[in-house]
Amino acid sequence: MVLQGLVRLFICVTVFGGLLHAIQPKQSHVRAAVRGTVTPTRTIMPTATPTATRMPGTTVPAAMMGLVGRDPFFETIAGKPNIVSQDTMGRTMSALGVRWVRIDIRIPADYSASDAAVDAAIAQYDYFLKTVAPRERLNVLLLVNFDVVMGVDANEIRKGPYTTDARYGPRYNTYMRVWMGRVQRIIQRYGKSIGAIEVLNEANRLPRYRVDGPINNAIPAEVWAQLTTTLYRACNGGTLRAACAGTPIILGGLHPRGTDAQPGQSAQTDIDYLAAIYQSRAFTTAKQQMGRWPIDGVGYHPYPVELQYLGVTTMTQAMDRIRARLRTLGDELRPIWVTELGYNVGYGRQHEQGQADFLGTTYRILAARKLANGAREVAVVFWFKYEDFPPASGVNAQKWGLVHIPFVDGACVGGACYRVSGRPSVYRKAWYVYRDLSAPK
Repeated sequence: MVLQGLVRLFICVTVFGGLLHAIQPKQSHVRAAVRGTVTPTRTIMPTATPTATRMPGTTVPAAMMGLVGRDPFFETIAGKPNIVSQDTMGRTMSALGVRWVRIDIRIPADYSASDAAVDAAIAQYDYFLKTVAPRERLNVLLLVNFDVVMGVDANEIRKGPYTTDARYGPRYNTYMRVWMGRVQRIIQRYGKSIGAIEVLNEANRLPRYRVDGPINNAIPAEVWAQLTTTLYRACNGGTLRAACAGTPIILGGLHPRGTDAQPGQSAQTDIDYLAAIYQSRAFTTAKQQMGRWPIDGVGYHPYPVELQYLGVTTMTQAMDRIRARLRTLGDELRPIWVTELGYNVGYGRQHEQGQADFLGTTYRILAARKLANGAREVAVVFWFKYEDFPPASGVNAQKWGLVHIPFVDGACVGGACYRVSGRPSVYRKAWYVYRDLSAPK
């Protein structure tokens, strides 16, 4: 027993020691994994095939198994969708046991783009959303982020004047009108092909858009609240009800570290920003008029090293903390959607076994959490990410994926070209842990 205890302690210390240096995707902040009891995983070297004997042990509800996918925006050949690679990703996810995939809608068109140009950009998603996802029984969490208006600094959303729009309601500026118009076109096009809609992503900690622009700032909480409320009302009894009635509307993934101090503004934690959204005019008015809050879930990205800046050192503490704030806001039973959580094996001292252990441990911790009414607290956990992305090597290598798809020569959108077939060359250890956690279909 003493020996077994020492072995467990060694595993925990070794794994956690390697988790303190993960790089946050899309920004240069540090992310990593959780302190806690590690579920041992089998030792298996990376392999070019997804086949292996299923690992016995505890599973988590199949409905919790989410994965951030490779966006169809990047899967094109001569301007047309690469359906071969999209088929490959769909089959690969299905074999893995994925039930939810998060897809980010990207429209490379600025304010001046015509409706025809916008529709052509949206159409790049048709094959995956209308063919691949339903065929492979994948529910789609559609992320409508700032990429809906690519080529425009997201900080434009902060600039007035804000006026009442006849279609969308109060406090809209130019950026918001363009964004909302495109989002509604997307929803009308795909309708019930969308399993849930995530409104914005980490808008409480923005990247730097211009060399001389701010970094780690936030959009006003009132703006995020207004956009979310507009979509909720439109889907539930409004102009979009035929397309999205009953489709869950998720308040986009909050960055756990929160907002840095800006000129004339103090730093704001994630839960204080969440409180500002709930206390906004848009949310409180919706609650008064509809008798409920205008969301179906709160998105959260509990990367533990980010939370350590706030003194939060365990996943349990992180989830207790946001639940306590929701309780004080009068929304104690609101489900959490973990729309990002991952581990970069290409950074610092991190490694594949650490990624596998973190994945297994975290999914089990989150699956065990319950609300006061006995329902699961966490609806879905979206592992970040399906595949590695550039750069492939060096101190900033982005090896977050459960699989690696070879990069090939060429000039492609996103900074790298991938093998046209989309066939992975490596399935990491974490692949098998993920697969073995998922209950059989």
